[in-house]
Amino acid sequence: MSFSLLQPLCELPLAFVDTETTGVSPEFGHRVIEVGIVRVHGGRIVAEYQQLIDPRRPISPGVVELTGISNGMVAGQPTFVQQLPRASELLQDAIIIGHNVRFDLSFLHHEFRCCGQEMADCFPRAMVLDTLQLARRRFGRGGNGLQRLARRLGIAPVTAHRALADAQTTYQVFEKMLDTLAGWQTSLADTLIAHGNPLGLTLSRESLLPLALEEALEQRKVVMMEYLDARQHRTRRIIQPLNVRRFRGELVLVAHCQLRDSQRTFKVERIVQLTRMEDLAAPDSAVEIMDRSVDMPPNPSIEVKTPLDSLEPLA
Repeated sequence: MSFSLLQPLCELPLAFVDTETTGVSPEFGHRVIEVGIVRVHGGRIVAEYQQLIDPRRPISPGVVELTGISNGMVAGQPTFVQQLPRASELLQDAIIIGHNVRFDLSFLHHEFRCCGQEMADCFPRAMVLDTLQLARRRFGRGGNGLQRLARRLGIAPVTAHRALADAQTTYQVFEKMLDTLAGWQTSLADTLIAHGNPLGLTLSRESLLPLALEEALEQRKVVMMEYLDARQHRTRRIIQPLNVRRFRGELVLVAHCQLRDSQRTFKVERIVQLTRMEDLAAPDSAVEIMDRSVDMPPNPSIEVKTPLDSLEPLA
C-alpha cells in the first residue's frame, strides 16, 4: 500500500508488532514462540492479537526465566504457519512499527521462509518504523530499552516480555513521542524527519542481537548480568561485555567478570537480562523487585569452560 507523505498519522493504518522467541538468533535455529500485534487506526486501537506458538524445539532457559513462557505452555499450540493468516491480516497494508524491530523482523523473515513464503513478497512496499530509532534520535544512544524508555516517558507497563504487552507498550511509547510533534495529526513526512530514514522489510546480513546485549557491547559499560547456571540457579554477576563468539553451534558472551577479576565466557541462551549499573539505583527499578527472588547459591559455577582461542567471531 502506498502512503502520501502529507497524510496525518491518524489517517494511516499502523501495526505494532512484537515477538517472543526460543533464543537470540534464527541463525542458530531459534523460533518464534509468541506473536503480539496491535492494529491502530485514527490513533485508536482497533484490533489486538496474541498467540502462543509451538516452535517444535526447546525454549532456552534464559527465555523461560525472563518471559515465564515454558515448554509446556507452547506444546500443542498452533505452529507459525497455522496462525499466519490472522497475523498477516493485521499486518496487511499497514505501517509496521516495533521496538528494536530489526530483531523481530529477523525472526519473522525466518518463519515466513519456513512457511515457503517471503515476507517482503507478502507485504510489498511495506514501510517499517522503529521506536528505538526515534528514541535514539531524541535521547541519544544507550538506555533505550522498551521498559526503561516507557518509564522515562511516564508510562507504567503492567507486564513486560510478553508479545502483546510489549506491542501495547510500543504503541504507548510511539503515541507519547508524538507529543513533541503534532500528536496524531503529525504528517507522515514530519514523522520521518523525526525518525530518520524508514526501514524496509529487507534486512542486512549483520548479526542481530537483543538490544540490551547489543548496547552493552557497543558501549563497553559494566552491567549487572542475571544468569542461569547449570543447576538452574538464578545468579548475578557484575561484568563488562567484550564480544560475542560462536562455539559449537551456540553464541557465547566473552566478558570480564569482576568477581573473578578475569575474562570469562557465558552461554548467551542462559542470560536472563543485562541491566546498566546506573539503572540499579532507580527507586522503581524492576530489577530490584526481581532480585528479591534471585537464588544465590554459595560459590556458583556459571562460566562456560571454553578455551577462548576456540571461539569463532560473529560474521
